[in-house]
Amino acid sequence: MKYLVTLCTLLFIAVAHAQVPCSLDNSFATNGKLIADGSRIGESVLVQNDGKIIVACNPFGNGSAYIKRYNLDGSIDNTFGAGGACSISLGGVSTDISDMEFYGGTIYVCGTNSTGNNTSVFAAAVSSSGTLINSFGASGYVYFANAGLYTSSALCVDGAGKIFIAGSKSFDELFVLKLNTNGSMDNSFDVDGIKTLSTNNINHWFETTDIDLDKDGKVLIVGKKYKANNGNPDPPFTNILVVRFNSDGSLDNSFANGGIGLYNSNVNHFDESRRILLLPTGDYIVCGATYDGVDYDYTVLKLKNSGVVDNAFGNGGWFLHDLENNNDMEYPLNAALLPDGRILMTGNQGDGDTAYFSLLMLNSDGTRDVAFAPNGLYKNIFNQNNNSSSSGMGLTADGKIVLAGYTRTCANGTCGPLYLAISRYLGGTPSTPNTINKLDVESEIGIYPNPAMKEQELLIHTASKATILDIKVIGMDGKLLPSLFDKQRSCLKIFAPVSGNYLCTIQTTQGVFTKRISIK
Repeated sequence: MKYLVTLCTLLFIAVAHAQVPCSLDNSFATNGKLIADGSRIGESVLVQNDGKIIVACNPFGNGSAYIKRYNLDGSIDNTFGAGGACSISLGGVSTDISDMEFYGGTIYVCGTNSTGNNTSVFAAAVSSSGTLINSFGASGYVYFANAGLYTSSALCVDGAGKIFIAGSKSFDELFVLKLNTNGSMDNSFDVDGIKTLSTNNINHWFETTDIDLDKDGKVLIVGKKYKANNGNPDPPFTNILVVRFNSDGSLDNSFANGGIGLYNSNVNHFDESRRILLLPTGDYIVCGATYDGVDYDYTVLKLKNSGVVDNAFGNGGWFLHDLENNNDMEYPLNAALLPDGRILMTGNQGDGDTAYFSLLMLNSDGTRDVAFAPNGLYKNIFNQNNNSSSSGMGLTADGKIVLAGYTRTCANGTCGPLYLAISRYLGGTPSTPNTINKLDVESEIGIYPNPAMKEQELLIHTASKATILDIKVIGMDGKLLPSLFDKQRSCLKIFAPVSGNYLCTIQTTQGVFTKRISIK
């Protein structure tokens, strides 16, 4: 269900949240860390508005995936599914979840099912109580076994509840699916609901890692384009890939080179992306990894809305972050844009047998946030388990950070059993600019009523000294929500998928300010 909310005038004084250094949250599990199910990897994380944590648990090897829900203290929420879990299985050898997203109280899931000889893509819909929704496809599943799709990688949902899934049809061809809320194909998207794009070169391959919709409803796909290691004499390469489609599935010719952007930090580097983050300005931040011939480093690239590299950002549009300034392997797997504009990246960092859950916090300009942690980096292992990596990430309404992945013990290259690992951290609370002028303006930006009921009209007001230029609404998962700002009426339409807390980023002539909006 789509909830329409409108914003307008009255004085509202926001409570400023002071940034605190990152630390493990001792109120979660044992010292902030939870080691759980054997042979499981936490691939994706969703955080409910009440703080409960939903984790997609993929098998390490053969088996089915399942979704588990945890209470705020790290205990299993037995009110969800069967004993706290909802099984995701299509038979065959293995079923993996690639991504999950909330919409209207429903958890939409995409993934890949393997029969041993073939793999195919599926989507599923799970209720807030942890049961498959029978009205979605067949008994909660839509299976694309006959479409020839190889693997899925990411999912997003628009303001009308339409579902977009990205992945690979083959090594040299990517796809985007658009589904209706019942799981049927949306034929308004490229006639049949599926758009494919080929490299047009059997020696060049695609890999997709993320999908999102920008402020204009354009569909963004990121990943990498690379030369396959198949004996072809052409020199190898790996470039960041960003593709932008129009809402009808056609390539957006106003973006990059006919809708397709390829980016390389250095001719000798191998670059790939993990996440695309949407800025309130309409520009993009692409987070990923760079291999410089010695090791992998965390990287961020800033693109203008046109797909042109923003050379005013970092070094020619790039920041390459060698986390410990040595030759350790450092591979990012996820990223989020915080409500205050900071950029949070997570993955692993380590040397040999020892690898850490790692959090790298960057300021909005790409430099390291040293108030978050020394050199912007916080990392931890799981007690005696010295080999860990995080891939799922979520943000709570009160600014905590949740990571999920795996942990195990390794010695001299030999590793023991693998376990699901989850941790929660303090230190993600948005900071507020501490200048008298900005605080004066911010104190005169008001929202009424707040909190508001669903579909209730609201108004927004700002001081006469500041003119509102634009407003964006961001969910607690760091993703931009569809919205429409009417400057003449000072009203904003927000298409909020569920009730809860949202953050309104207000760009004015006196600076950018953040207000919390609570929708009941």
